[in-house]
Amino acid sequence: MQASIIIFLSLLVLAVVSQTPTQPIWPRYFSASVAQHHYNNREPPRFFRWFYDSAKNKDRFDGIVDFADERVWAQAIFDHAIQRETVVFFQQSTVSCYYRSINSTLPKPNLTNLQYIGVALIDDLPVYHWIENDRTRGVTFQYYETIRYREPKRIDVSNDREGRSETWLFYEFDSCSQDPELYDVPLFIRATCTSF
Repeated sequence: MQASIIIFLSLLVLAVVSQTPTQPIWPRYFSASVAQHHYNNREPPRFFRWFYDSAKNKDRFDGIVDFADERVWAQAIFDHAIQRETVVFFQQSTVSCYYRSINSTLPKPNLTNLQYIGVALIDDLPVYHWIENDRTRGVTFQYYETIRYREPKRIDVSNDREGRSETWLFYEFDSCSQDPELYDVPLFIRATCTSF
């Protein structure tokens, strides 16, 4: 009797996992711990904290960066509504702040063209695996999301024409709104910001 219950439950789990899931949707807001790996240069992996809020139309990245030939802590806030990037560098008792027009894109993947190709394992965690091959641009985009919460777990992008590829691994992901002040530079620091 116990064996038949185990077999039935195993078949039920297999049936659920083998069904094609609904199309993934990029979260409207989140905070995440991310490691970014570039495979075509000698850059070491970058590890950072990423905050996003679609209602505010802002991103924030916190992490260690190279600045003026030194490693420093940085907070970068991207205000997409006004196309401004503000970066605050912290080193011991020194704080410096700079702003400029946003000159790069941040990943807000359009997931509508992805095709489901099955289940994979990342760190022994079953994930849905999606892919898009854009032959016109020479870009392959792979998206892995957790099965239980449908949250990003990994993004792979390779561009054959430019000869570069990278992976974004999400080690922790919190799909909830953030403190609205998180995307604002404190006034006493903002008063010192200069254009760069």
